[in-house]
Amino acid sequence: MTIGEALKAERKRLGLSQSQMTGNLITKSHYSKIERGLFDIRTNDLLTILNLHNIDVVEFFKKISVTNQEENTKAYLAQLHAAYYTRNIKKIEQTSSKLKNKQLQTPELKNLEAQASLLKAYLTNSINTLSDKSKENIKKIIFSNDEWQLEDLRLFAIAISLFDISELNSVVKSIINRHFNLNLEEKEFRLVLSAILVNFLSYSVKVQNSDTQLIKKVFQVLDNLNGEPDNCFAKIMTLYYREYFAGNKEKIDEIIGVMKDSGMKGIFKNKK
Repeated sequence: MTIGEALKAERKRLGLSQSQMTGNLITKSHYSKIERGLFDIRTNDLLTILNLHNIDVVEFFKKISVTNQEENTKAYLAQLHAAYYTRNIKKIEQTSSKLKNKQLQTPELKNLEAQASLLKAYLTNSINTLSDKSKENIKKIIFSNDEWQLEDLRLFAIAISLFDISELNSVVKSIINRHFNLNLEEKEFRLVLSAILVNFLSYSVKVQNSDTQLIKKVFQVLDNLNGEPDNCFAKIMTLYYREYFAGNKEKIDEIIGVMKDSGMKGIFKNKK
């Protein structure tokens, strides 16, 4: 069973029309083609649809027989993200084990395995105990392509804390020079690039980054993001870090309060 077939089966089980199944996320025409296997579905969109209808993500993916490498990669990525946001360490370990046991270790699978190890390290507060060899291996995976692919960027976004601040500043400067206007990027790239910049601000606070000019440029890029709903998280976090650098405690507490009330209190777990 493919992802499209599994979605159709769940929709029929719930007695929903195609419009009801997708909500306002994607058009009925596009969704219809996904069910028929003519179009792929983005990981974030798939997870949103599943969560919208309280469909168990793990059980959903158990129904899917992966028919090609691309679909295989998407399935593993979705499982890792779902496990991370539900803090399911056991599921991350299981997925990581499956990735390691694959006979053909493609660059895509190695990238996913690195993501799994990082996500587990963050959930277990053991990121600082990763060996130098593991850190270097992750960096090699990130920079293995002459042109960064989406998965390279995604891995970099969660591996930022592995970099020395001087290294990180250099990479972020390169990203800004090539992607100054994020509104021109495709949705998936825009979301990952904005996540990189938000995570950079977070790390800059942690290590007291002295490159204030670069920090200002990062704020400028994030401030220019348009008001699309997909950009909401990045816009809120940009506001948070702007107030943080300005030392506006009252505004900081207000933003944290809104995020906690929205069920995202874990984001500020280690922030003062």
